[in-house]
Amino acid sequence: MELQSKWIAGALSGKLLLPSVEEMLAEVEAHYKQMEENGIPKYHTHVLDPIGFEYQDWLSAQVGLPPLDKRLKDMFWQLIMCVISQKDGYRDEMDIDSLLRSGT
Repeated sequence: MELQSKWIAGALSGKLLLPSVEEMLAEVEAHYKQMEENGIPKYHTHVLDPIGFEYQDWLSAQVGLPPLDKRLKDMFWQLIMCVISQKDGYRDEMDIDSLLRSGT
C-alpha cells in the first residue's frame, strides 16, 4: 500500500505522467485477454498473485525506489509453500536462518 500511495501522490502532483486514455484502455483489454487465455475469470482482475512482486517492483521503479529485496521474496514464497504443503507445524520447517545467512 505504501508504494501505491507514493505512486498516486506522484501522479496527482504531476511528477508521474499517466499514459493516454487510449493507452490505458488498450492495456486493460490486453490484461483481460491474457486472463481469458490463461483461464482466469474476470472477477480475479485485482488478484495480484502470482505477479504481485512484479507489480511491486514496477511501482518501486515508477517512484524511484529499488526493487524489493530478493530475500524477502524468497522468504514469502518459502512460507507460502510450507503453508500449502503442511497445514500443521509449518513454522518449525521454515528455515529462515539459512535464508538470512545465504544473503540471496
